[in-house]
Amino acid sequence: MSETTPLLLGDEAQRQRAPINGSFFQARSTRSICFIIALFSFLLSIAGAIADVPTTRLIEDHICRSYYDEQGGPSKEIDESMCKVDEVQSRMVFLNGWISMIQGTLELLVAFPYGMYADRNGRKPILRLALLGILLQNVYGWAILAMGQKMSINMLLASPLFVLAGGGSTVLVSTMYSIISDVADEANRVNAFLSLLVGNTMGDLVGLLLASYLMVSSPWLPIGLSLIVIVVGACTMVFIPETLPPVKRGPGSDMYDDDDASPLSTVRSHLGELRDQLATAVRMLRQPSLCLVLFAFLCPAPVGMATSTMFIQYVSKRFGWSMASVGYLLSVKTVVNIFVIVVAIPALSRLLMSGALVKSLSVRDKDKILAQAAAFALVVGFALLSGPTIGIVIAGLIVKTFGGGLSSLCRSLATAHTTPENTAKLQTVIGIITTVGMLIAAPTLAFLFSLGMKLGGLMLGLPYAVMTFYLAITAFALCFVRTTTPDLDIIPEAYNLEEVVLCDNASIRSFQSHNTVASSSILLRRSRASSHST
Repeated sequence: MSETTPLLLGDEAQRQRAPINGSFFQARSTRSICFIIALFSFLLSIAGAIADVPTTRLIEDHICRSYYDEQGGPSKEIDESMCKVDEVQSRMVFLNGWISMIQGTLELLVAFPYGMYADRNGRKPILRLALLGILLQNVYGWAILAMGQKMSINMLLASPLFVLAGGGSTVLVSTMYSIISDVADEANRVNAFLSLLVGNTMGDLVGLLLASYLMVSSPWLPIGLSLIVIVVGACTMVFIPETLPPVKRGPGSDMYDDDDASPLSTVRSHLGELRDQLATAVRMLRQPSLCLVLFAFLCPAPVGMATSTMFIQYVSKRFGWSMASVGYLLSVKTVVNIFVIVVAIPALSRLLMSGALVKSLSVRDKDKILAQAAAFALVVGFALLSGPTIGIVIAGLIVKTFGGGLSSLCRSLATAHTTPENTAKLQTVIGIITTVGMLIAAPTLAFLFSLGMKLGGLMLGLPYAVMTFYLAITAFALCFVRTTTPDLDIIPEAYNLEEVVLCDNASIRSFQSHNTVASSSILLRRSRASSHST
């Protein structure tokens, strides 16, 4: 490609993409690939949601028994209601916060290296490796809990080390989004991202209802079912083709020409490559509007934490609910989330594009308006979540859910501010920002929750009041986003279709995110579509 060759944008880029190759039983069309990825997300979400509440309860029970042993307390069976004392809840929230912070740090460190590896070898090897690491992390955590008082609960702090095998939920979620970005054009990108979110949300609903029902008998019953679902989910990867264009991973690339190089020169080459990629990512941030959109990706982690594990603790502590009952309450949120994703956002999208409200509205303008509306819904929802009665809190949970599409909408907005050659690199930047948000949110929310318990009364809602203030800043920032065509001059000439290195595998929430992708890192819930977090 010469200097005069134009960069590919929009539909033109979609038409000139290389055909997707794969085995006869693998998906080929954009729709079928998005469906398989959504199914994969659905199964992982079920696995995470089934294990969420019972694992939280097992951690609470372990800390509770240790607390009463220290106090010389009752030797009889300890009821769940006895575990709501401030000391137990404070230890629990700080343990979860430390685990999330350690995991976030490790995910941040391995994001770019795994992105480089993925671009050389394709999306699927990283997808498999990331899922294996998450599975091992879950099994290790559950094994520690199964040993009861024989093992210190602090041994869970070592569980994030399994992130080193595959990059954890950050890399897993990003790989899924990158696969969709490989095959979907700008006009269909939001719907494709939302299909992933739909699969995730439906999985949440099924998983939460099953968990709340099964854990009445034993918390280990839903955990065992979670392991089975993970294995089934892993089997669906067989039907996912390799979507990374061959031109970017072929043996003719200069990155494969140094087979006889010494190990030292190879390391230097890789470090130089990593430096160049970081420099290019920084150049992308010269666009003020893109920076404002990326600021919103600090939200998925704290929003996900505040409405998953910490919410279970919050309602259980403040209103005396059992954790199984809180699980049913979370399923109400999920039902509303399904309505928002399947009905509300597509309907509003069609209405805005029809010209009935505003004429000559572009796809980017439509995404911007919907993102702003979602952000303000989060502000109102979190303000209500800090309320003094369970009715107000439930109302806040429902209103907050109307902001459920923020992450997908912001992804589409951010993607519109860069070129196709840098779309996957943008996913890495988004992933790093999301992880930084988790690093900040984990200790901060733990501190605020503990402080709120000490102050008592209305101050129990302190974490949600502070989150309201932060989300208001985010919503205000989105009001200044401009939807102009990205300035191609900021993209260095070296990053063309033959030479670009796509560090694509470091994203959201929750599974969340939202997901994607939660407080305790031993749960698959941190891999549930990150985006789901907001």
